[in-house]
This record gives sequence, C-alpha cells and structure tokens, in this order.
Amino acid sequence: MLEDPRRGEPRSSVQQPYGFLSYGRTPHVPESDRPPDDRLIRFHSKLTDDLMELTDLDAKIPAVYLDRRIPLGSAWEDELKRRLARCQVLVPVLSRRLFTSEWCALEWECFQRRQQLHRERGTFTRNAIVPVLWNPLRPDEIPRPYSDLQYTHQDFGDDYPTVGLLGLQTHGRHKTFNKVVYQLAQKIVEVAVSARLEPCDPSVFDDLFDSLNGSAGEEH
Repeated sequence: MLEDPRRGEPRSSVQQPYGFLSYGRTPHVPESDRPPDDRLIRFHSKLTDDLMELTDLDAKIPAVYLDRRIPLGSAWEDELKRRLARCQVLVPVLSRRLFTSEWCALEWECFQRRQQLHRERGTFTRNAIVPVLWNPLRPDEIPRPYSDLQYTHQDFGDDYPTVGLLGLQTHGRHKTFNKVVYQLAQKIVEVAVSARLEPCDPSVFDDLFDSLNGSAGEEH
C-alpha cells in the first residue's frame, strides 16, 4: 500500500474559495469586437484549472473568485464581503486600472483588516497576498502598498517581469504564459497552506463599504 505523501502535513484545501482576484475593469470599447477583460478571463480560467489539479477543492465552489458584475446594491455587497471574509489568498492583478480603482482599494483594505485580526489573535504566520503582474510596469509606476510586495517572481523567468501576463498573451507566448500561470497557482497553494488565514465575520467590513458608498464611487 502506498504511503500518503501528505500524511502529517496540512491539507491543501484550507478554505474555499482559495483566492480572490482583485482587478481594475477595462471599459467596453464600441469599436472593438473583443469583450472587455477577455484576456483576464482567460487567465482566470487557466488559473482555476491549475488550482483544481493542485488541490482537492470542491468544484461547486470557485477556486478563485472573480467578480464580473457591476455593483447593484446590498445583495452584491453582501456577497463580496462573504468572499473577502473567507478567501485564503488575495490576488491583486497589478495594472494602472487597479491602482486607480476605488473598489480594488476597498478589497485591499478589507483583506488587510482581516489579516490584522489574525495578527491580534497571535496566529499570523505570513502575508497572504500574491500579486500578479498584468501590464509591463516600472517600479516607480507601482504605488504603495502594492510596491511593498514581491511581484516580479524572478523564478518565473525573464519574460514575465518584462511584459507581464497580458504581454505574454498579446505576443503569442502561450507556452510561457501557461508555465507562469501554473507557477502562480503553485505559489497561491503554498501561501494558502502556510498562512492558514482564518475567516472572519463579514460585518467587520461594514464601515469600509459605508465609507465608499458615501463617496461618488465608480464601476468596479
């Protein structure tokens, strides 16, 4: 009988969903035949497939949550709070649109508050944020707090930090794109298992949502 290689080690499926993809929406361009965020959706699909292969996640729950709806009120906000309260890893997709998005800033603040609660309980082990470089960006173009994170992943090869995931797709570097996404999935699993970020009550985010709703806001 083969020995279970995971015996004595933490199970991979710490919580579901594994990740929360935070991204700045691309507006629809009437002159273009390509649906908005088409390439990002392709990335999300590949990342989901890889995470399902690497873990024992239930297919009924998304491996990585991707919100594709425009905010429509309290029901949508309640779902967003629940996802942020239970996801294991925040995956911000670094781009100029993310840096100017109020909703992405809100998602970051919610996740950081949850990590702070983890610190206060004395069980915090590591930062559970895995950034993804989407556009080619110079270091001075990446604002804090995103610039404080390791986002180039030098072990992913030279092309990824140079052109980002969007560039790999645009230039037809599909083999390299698939390899980098798989490595990102491995990194997300590693962080999820080692961080073991505990869930929180979604109501701890209420004041952050109230603050954003009190401003002019934007379409996420």
